[in-house]
Amino acid sequence: MKRRFVSWIVLVSVLLGLNLTACDKPIIEDSTTKEKQIDKTHTEINMEIIEPDIEEQQILRVNWGSDPPDLDPQTTSDQLSMWILNSVMEGLVRLNPDGTIGTGLAESYTISDDNLTYTFYLRDAYWSDGTPITSHDFRYAWIRALNPTTKSNYAYQFFYIKGAREFNCGEENDASTIGIKSLDDKTLEVTLNNPTPYFLNLTSFVTYMPVQNQTANLFGREYGETADQMVFSGPFIIEQWIKNDKLVLKKNEMYHDADAVRLDGIKGYMIRDNDTILRMYENDELDFINLPPEFINKYLYSNEFKSLPEATTWYLMFNCENKYFSNYKMRLAFALATDAEAYVNVIAQNSGAVAEGLTPPSMTGKGHSFAFDRYSVLPGYDTDYASILFDEALAEIGATREEFSRDVTILSEIGDTWNRRAQFFQSQWKENLGVELFIEQLTFSERLKRYDTKNYEIAYAGWGGDYNDPLTFMDMLVTEGGHNYTHWSNELYDEFILKAVNGIGYDRIDALAEAEVIIAQEIPVYPIYHPNKNLVIKPYVKSLAIFPIGPDYDFKWTYIDK
Repeated sequence: MKRRFVSWIVLVSVLLGLNLTACDKPIIEDSTTKEKQIDKTHTEINMEIIEPDIEEQQILRVNWGSDPPDLDPQTTSDQLSMWILNSVMEGLVRLNPDGTIGTGLAESYTISDDNLTYTFYLRDAYWSDGTPITSHDFRYAWIRALNPTTKSNYAYQFFYIKGAREFNCGEENDASTIGIKSLDDKTLEVTLNNPTPYFLNLTSFVTYMPVQNQTANLFGREYGETADQMVFSGPFIIEQWIKNDKLVLKKNEMYHDADAVRLDGIKGYMIRDNDTILRMYENDELDFINLPPEFINKYLYSNEFKSLPEATTWYLMFNCENKYFSNYKMRLAFALATDAEAYVNVIAQNSGAVAEGLTPPSMTGKGHSFAFDRYSVLPGYDTDYASILFDEALAEIGATREEFSRDVTILSEIGDTWNRRAQFFQSQWKENLGVELFIEQLTFSERLKRYDTKNYEIAYAGWGGDYNDPLTFMDMLVTEGGHNYTHWSNELYDEFILKAVNGIGYDRIDALAEAEVIIAQEIPVYPIYHPNKNLVIKPYVKSLAIFPIGPDYDFKWTYIDK
């Protein structure tokens, strides 16, 4: 998921890489003809390169909204956890405020003439406990992510590396066959299968961040569950973590670039009530907030209000192994019975665009938006046909409306905004299909666990792009993919995604467009809209980096200037 403050630079794109999750689909990518680079286009608002007369106590107050579900870099897959990890950890490289690749824990690197071997030279840097950060920490972390027992949803991000896919899929058990070598304490050598120009961008991603071998081994699967079970390599450390209350960050004095970090700390709350969030902001108890949709009109003309496009799609998600939603007609009936335009107008307060496909307009296609290559592929609002399909599906399943209403719930999350979302869909389906479904509200972590264990019927979910390519949305639905929470499988879809992964030029874009058509026909998910990121920010908050693609925020350069 994006953004930043201080210089108020809004990045248009941060590229990472292409991937495929299913182990039975080998990746043989020739990416030599498609060099992916950082798009440096940005908007600058109140850009000042001066030494500020900063406040004596530099504490930024934010609202995390909930506990982060997983602060293990190799297993996390949610946006909140990545936001926090980007503050307390660092990879070989770190994105600059303008989105270009900057230095991280590697002070330099070389690339071989055939573009297959990357050699990273680590700087003198230390973990927060004072022990040196070495190349062995990187190798350990990357192989840990690839180990099948780790069950990393992002293991496929390493499949560009020689031998990585084979090891992850159990075809090879010897980790020494993987192209990740620690030549000495300060030198890491990585060998790729094919030239991959965007590989450097990948090394800024959280899954590529190192973990300290001793600590991860000591705590095992509990690593990252509490602050005292982690050591840190980034600008901040977790000073205090009280579950369901607050998570407080403190400047990491051992960080190699500590002089550039101006904040003394970040006090983060876990507030779900929208009225409370807004009241705290207006009482100067929070320094910036993601503005709930119902308050947009109140701040629409304020100089504290910022609305930025996001590379994100929100969609209805069906459990395709469920008794009811394994039936295609049932999924299509619920899609046709949902008025996406009304959702954007009423729930999103016109802040965003009705979806015409899974991939948002900000993703690049043939030199322009992928949306132009794909066109609008989704079926539209049609209550009459939805009712017919619903009756046909019930007959094929052998169930009544009463049984359906008893067995099916809308899986949602705790919080005002989530409640409004779920109630909208509940009302739509009662009016258009004649069923009243129960809404089940869970915590963020509990909701993700239910997806993973196939213990739900229908849910409303969102996905934000990790890099500027349609594949960052499309590959999540491949068979047995780490993020395929629909548990849907389509052989032709997998073939198109494989063509996109291994393809070059416009051919791969054509394959992705064909894959979008299959999603629109099969409806494992039904895209609703692409939101804007709406924030209100105190004018004294400077240099908060906000990205449209990738991590939400970066606090490294942020400061308070009252």
